Amino acid sequence: MHYAFVFRPNNEDGLLCVENELGKQLHASVRTNNLETSFRLLIQGADPNYFHDEKGTTPLHVAARKNQILQAELLIVYGADPTYPDVRGNTPIDYAKVKGHKELVNRLIECKYDLTDKFSNYLCLRKPDHQNGVHLLIPQNCPPSNPTIINKLKKLPNHLFEELAMDVYDEIDRREIEAIWLSSSDSVKLNALPFLPVDPVLSKARNQSRQKLGKFSSPELKALVYDILVDAQRRQNASEKESLMAKGIPIPKMRDYSQISDDDPLYDSVASDDDYAVVPGIEQAEDSIDEKEGVKRSGSDSSHSESKDTVVDLQDLSKKLQKSDDTISTLRQEVSTLKAVIDKLNTENYELRTRLSKAGTNSLNSFNGDSGCSSLDGFLMGQEQQPLNGQMTSFPDLRCGRKTQRPLSMFETRDSLKTTNWQDLKNKIKQNDQVRTTTSLYSNSTQIEQMVQQCTEQITKSIQQLIHCIQGPDRENCLLYADKVRYAVTQLSATIPEDNKGETVRRLLDGVSHIQVSCSCLQAASKNKDEQQIANHNSSIRTWAYTIAKETKQIYTAYTTQ
Repeated sequence: MHYAFVFRPNNEDGLLCVENELGKQLHASVRTNNLETSFRLLIQGADPNYFHDEKGTTPLHVAARKNQILQAELLIVYGADPTYPDVRGNTPIDYAKVKGHKELVNRLIECKYDLTDKFSNYLCLRKPDHQNGVHLLIPQNCPPSNPTIINKLKKLPNHLFEELAMDVYDEIDRREIEAIWLSSSDSVKLNALPFLPVDPVLSKARNQSRQKLGKFSSPELKALVYDILVDAQRRQNASEKESLMAKGIPIPKMRDYSQISDDDPLYDSVASDDDYAVVPGIEQAEDSIDEKEGVKRSGSDSSHSESKDTVVDLQDLSKKLQKSDDTISTLRQEVSTLKAVIDKLNTENYELRTRLSKAGTNSLNSFNGDSGCSSLDGFLMGQEQQPLNGQMTSFPDLRCGRKTQRPLSMFETRDSLKTTNWQDLKNKIKQNDQVRTTTSLYSNSTQIEQMVQQCTEQITKSIQQLIHCIQGPDRENCLLYADKVRYAVTQLSATIPEDNKGETVRRLLDGVSHIQVSCSCLQAASKNKDEQQIANHNSSIRTWAYTIAKETKQIYTAYTTQ
């Protein structure tokens, strides 16, 4: 049974509470003979060497105390350490010895010396007698070791020495299996590898070193095993001395552990009828204890309520800050609009002053260039004012020049006088009208260009705020920035004259409506925490924002290049 259907929690995010819960359940399960529950917990990821904070023991300590041989075997298969000390420095083997479980003691000792037993059996073809206290069997007829190799082994730290010993253990196991396979009858089609296979869990360097062990001859491998046994004995003697010294010296406790025994259940016991009888002398003490507990509870409740109030105040402050930011942005927009109106009024004022100055300096001399008044005598006789293009232009009295004119005799004809040049007069009037029309059109185009520039800046800023909003955690406020984009686009559409509005303005308004719909859908998806919908709506908002920016750029280019 592989138990593939068992749910395995995901601990990649560092959820230590899940591991602690599984470890506590395994710690409680191994005291019974229910192997299926322990097996399920180990498959789910429970640590076989889980150290209970309150009890100060591991699951193997509990199984050794309760003489659960099968539970201990299951824990050892999954990597439980029979030499793991509890809070008092006792191992599971010590627990089994105290309780008198001899069979479990022998099995735990065998598991403890499994690696060295394998090496002794490979060298001497027999294992040590652990019941008589012989735990390491080193042959005496082996050749002397190389001092260089011994010194290198001594310099290795414990974890690297353990890795080397495990690799040599696997190589010996491979050679024994290969020998058994070759000795069988159907060994003709043997395709065994001459080295250990690659383990994907290990590093490349270690896999290469494991495969190099296959090149060792039998004498070379036996010499290496002998050196490892000698150094293992040295390390074991040193660790035993350290443990004895540690037991002789009182060690300060880093943590306080409860006095609850592993035999006690995790639930509360049910009180009997006799437990309700209260001793008179103890009644007052119990009342005082209850009062103290009530004060502690009230204090904890008050602190909890204060923390809640603090959280609520922080949320209110954040909302107020957000509202104030929105108000500031709205006021800035209004200020920019007022500045545009002021610029427009200044331009109009300048135009009016220019027109008044031109109207005051205009005279008939600007029309024809004649210094006399005889050429316009028949046209402007007796007139002091003449309307030109809706404006009254004052003219000087043309009869004032007649005093200096020579009188004519009866024999002189009036053909000698200049006739009125009516065609030139009409051309001058048309030219004056064109100048005034060009001035007004230029001023209007300048105003439109300024308004288009301001609206373009406002649209660009609103789109940047919208994109920043949908990328951040407060994407639920995206509809507010979409309204700002709509307001800026509406202002730009109102600035453009009706004659110039075409397909570009229609696409702008269409993009604004689509971007508002996408923002409202994004708000709903954010509330439901639907990541797929959020990604789709974000992409739609970016697409329509790009469309709006592109059309705005076309309008801005059209009005700034005129």
